[in-house]
Amino acid sequence: MTSQSSAPRRARRASFSFQFALMLVGVWLATALAVGGVAWYETQHARSQQMLQSGSGAARLGISLVRMETATASADFACELAGLAPTAAGFTGGGQALAALAKADTATVHGQELLFVDGSGLVGSPVPATSIPGVAGLAAVARAAPASCASGRGSGFFAAAAGTIYGVGVAPVAEGGHPLGLVVVLTPVSTATLNFAAGLLGSSWPNSTVLLAVGGQASLAGQLGALRQPAGAPLPVAVRSILHSRQQVGDATLAGVQYTVAGQGLTDDQGSPVATLVVVQSSVLVGPSAVELAIPLALAVTAVLLLGMVLLLLLTERYLNRPLRRLNQAVQRLGQNAYADPVNIDGAEEVTRLAANFEIMRRQLRRQLLLATGRTVIASTLTGNVPLEQALAQVLASLMNLLEADMAMILLPPQPPSGQGFLITNGVPGPALEWAELEASNGILGQLVRSPQFLSRSHLAPDDRGALESRIGLRDCLAEPLKGPAQDLGVLIVANHRRPYREEDRALCKTVADQVVAAVAKSLQLAATQREATTDAMTGLYNYRFLISYLDQQVNVAERANTPLSVLMLDLDHFKVINDSFGHPVGDRVLRAVAAQMLDTIRKSDLAARYGGEEFVVVMSNTSSEDAAVVAEKIRVAVEGLTVALEDGGAVRLTVSLGGVTFPEGTKGARNLLDLADRALYAAKRGGRNRVEFLDPKGVAESTSRG
Repeated sequence: MTSQSSAPRRARRASFSFQFALMLVGVWLATALAVGGVAWYETQHARSQQMLQSGSGAARLGISLVRMETATASADFACELAGLAPTAAGFTGGGQALAALAKADTATVHGQELLFVDGSGLVGSPVPATSIPGVAGLAAVARAAPASCASGRGSGFFAAAAGTIYGVGVAPVAEGGHPLGLVVVLTPVSTATLNFAAGLLGSSWPNSTVLLAVGGQASLAGQLGALRQPAGAPLPVAVRSILHSRQQVGDATLAGVQYTVAGQGLTDDQGSPVATLVVVQSSVLVGPSAVELAIPLALAVTAVLLLGMVLLLLLTERYLNRPLRRLNQAVQRLGQNAYADPVNIDGAEEVTRLAANFEIMRRQLRRQLLLATGRTVIASTLTGNVPLEQALAQVLASLMNLLEADMAMILLPPQPPSGQGFLITNGVPGPALEWAELEASNGILGQLVRSPQFLSRSHLAPDDRGALESRIGLRDCLAEPLKGPAQDLGVLIVANHRRPYREEDRALCKTVADQVVAAVAKSLQLAATQREATTDAMTGLYNYRFLISYLDQQVNVAERANTPLSVLMLDLDHFKVINDSFGHPVGDRVLRAVAAQMLDTIRKSDLAARYGGEEFVVVMSNTSSEDAAVVAEKIRVAVEGLTVALEDGGAVRLTVSLGGVTFPEGTKGARNLLDLADRALYAAKRGGRNRVEFLDPKGVAESTSRG
């Protein structure tokens, strides 16, 4: 805080002290004692009431913190898993398969237990189903889950099981509109959870302690102020009396020290409490009243006494009570998850300092909430139905917002065998980046593309800045490698931050990088599956199934556009002799060699497929019979010059016969295209092999071969 902002505060403190002293000096000693005694009594009473209100607020805040760490976290995670489960392999394995899926997700909160609810009850957890109240009603609870999960976040409740209090999150799992079961996530309310809540409360209420109680006994070992409370031990009578009261707040003496004790219930899905969170904080004792000291002088100085009391009460209201009420309202708003509302309180120094500490805590909580929400949104984006490239672009935008950065990149070089890769940027000025430019860079970006690694540079050194880095204005760099199962796939880069790096930034980048790798791996696996479904395994050409589908599409295009469509059918001459003479391994090598020669000979716009056995088909869209005949002759000549070496030093020479037909020039429809091409091929075979035959418009074979 600057000296300019602190000067008015010092002036306010001096004004308060001066007015208070002037009033005391202006009256007789008896008046000062009377006014001071009454004012002191009233102030202490107000402080006591505020401490009770503060205790209630602290208990509500403690409940919010425990709920955020357990029930809300469980619900969010249940929603996330419910979205992942239908696509996970082996989901029929129940909770065990779901647990394995969760272990692959680095956003998993440690200590959570996963369950899967189906017709047989709970699966995948050591907690018996019968020990959790309300299990039979979980399906009813889950009916509200889809609406909550649709926003990317869920809601949860608490349950007691096997002597442990759990935060429970429930989400339904469905596939194609058919329910499969429920995902249940249990997060135990542990000593670490209570310590986390006590630590955050301690920033505003020093020496606060938090204890979990069930049935008048401590559920977990902990502290009641300075009093150590073992697990299972009965609570002190004074504390139980307060917890049984209507408002569950009051003062109690523990180990000779006065404390403010407040309780708040942890409720199940029906709103019934299953446990009580007890918050204990130091209490300022109200001393004996000094009113009796002012009685002998009260009649003589009644007017001055009343005036002094009014003045003192006004000052107390202005500088103490009103700020404390505002602070209590802020605590209540925080207990209602209103983390975005700032705490702006102007009062006495102590109250202002307390409010400042509370504001720091509010910002920290809001930051953690934003990060948790951001992780959930990113995970939901990557597991949604949008195309992967679009999802990665959305992830970059979300990550830049969370890390307050102006530039981000996902650099995934093309991966064999599909050649699929991604170069996605956000906030990069100038022309779009190209792989050649990145790979040629001698700066930090080129290093990261060639060797992905973790990197955190708040300021780039001259050696880190090449021509590319200077062109796009790269000032700093936070990079996280995208690690695949066997090698690094690429790198995630966030740059040009508007604030210094934090440790949590690296953790968030690591989480997002792992999620990106999982999404890319899924995409590569899907591409591989699609290739297997459409490609002949031996030759690498398209298979018969894909050929038929593609040919139907091209016929429709040719009919609509009134353009020619040519089809070539090829057959290896004397292939059976090759198989019988040299064996099937040599025959397979021959097929692969011919397929490779075809791909090198045909045009990029043509499609080559294996029709079956030693027969191949070439589909040439928008190609006349004359042009198709030229391509066919090139194929024949190329195969004629092809030899396949044998292990004994010999070689197999090959020839091929080709038949062709053109639609609509040579046919009346699409259904007989392949039959006519086969007829032309038969004519080439009958004409002596190693030749090209095309059907004329009347269906008569016409040789176009120059061999």
